[in-house]
Amino acid sequence: MSAENLAGKWTRKSGRTLFDSITCVVFLFLDFLDAVLCVVFKLVDEFFEGNACTPCYCGKAGDKNGENKETEMLSESLYGRKYMLRNMGFLGFARKWRIYRKKKDDRDGSVNEGLMVNRWSDCGCQSCVSWMKKEYDQKLHVVVKNLPQGRGDEAAENVIFLHGFLSSSSFWTETIFNNLSESVKDHYRLFAVDLLGFGRSPKPNDSAKYPKFVKSVTLVAPPYLPCAKDGATTSLMALNTFAGKTLWPPLAFGKSVMSWYEHVGRCFCVLFCRNHRIWEMILKLFTLRRELNFMEVDLTRHTHHSAWHNMHNVICGAAKLMDKYLEILNKSRSVKVCIIHGDHDMEVPLDCSNNMKKKFPELVELNMIENVDHTSVILGRVREFAKSLQHIWASS
Repeated sequence: MSAENLAGKWTRKSGRTLFDSITCVVFLFLDFLDAVLCVVFKLVDEFFEGNACTPCYCGKAGDKNGENKETEMLSESLYGRKYMLRNMGFLGFARKWRIYRKKKDDRDGSVNEGLMVNRWSDCGCQSCVSWMKKEYDQKLHVVVKNLPQGRGDEAAENVIFLHGFLSSSSFWTETIFNNLSESVKDHYRLFAVDLLGFGRSPKPNDSAKYPKFVKSVTLVAPPYLPCAKDGATTSLMALNTFAGKTLWPPLAFGKSVMSWYEHVGRCFCVLFCRNHRIWEMILKLFTLRRELNFMEVDLTRHTHHSAWHNMHNVICGAAKLMDKYLEILNKSRSVKVCIIHGDHDMEVPLDCSNNMKKKFPELVELNMIENVDHTSVILGRVREFAKSLQHIWASS
């Protein structure tokens, strides 16, 4: 090996070692900060709300005695996240404080779980709390594109659009709904749903049965992982795959912080989500726009509780159930699952779609789009995407 190649190899190895060391130090600090914030938020919650109405997941699943049925429904990634400092003696004050508060709450009977309240750390504007009014009756917010007047509903088919993480029904109504042909609008009834915890749907603190009624399912960059024999392993694998601890790129670092550190993430939500109207006003002033893009608005229109549980219980927790649900569709023999995935997707690796295709070759049809990422697979080619949907619906 030449001296030049040896020097290059040594430089790369040294750079990698330095980067890993910095990463370790940063996340050690975040471990410590999250443990401290755990106690801080307990105190502040008690001051504003009387007690912490929503418990955190800093302890172990076994700490919640008598709640086995509840914890069975939770993703293993909530309690199985590994912390380098959390279990050390000098950070034991956080755990001891939780045990003390739990015993006191049990004695006082001051448990408010399930109570429909707006937390002090969440936004209290009219738009964010409208779901709490009695006339809304805790129903999901749905935007419906009905058939033109005069057309019979007998032959109409229903198409349901479900948005992704930190989004809302606006993602579909502002893009695809406006680019479908008139012939499609005459034959399909379109529904765009705000999922629980996002958009204008309820955001409560405690938030695949009929395959014969499904003709086709279209997935855009599905976060699929082959299910391991141990479901807990699959959930933790999903957390490390979609939000692994890393400093670079910045977006990946942000995802890891918000997904691994419950209380640090809540601080960001207090700063941005609770004060979203102020940030929207500032953004309008700097951009000289009267209306903001729907994606800029949707990014902060949620609570920390809803985003945290959607990440862990829906994305990570559901990873262990995906094979079971796909097997149900596969046995029906009448459903077609179409996947659209960009080859430059950095959010959800292309391997996810490839693995689903390998596991269910007869059920899944994979359409890989070149030179697009997680966002531009739709927003960068809205008309092409709408045409793809129309073709899928017509052929199913």
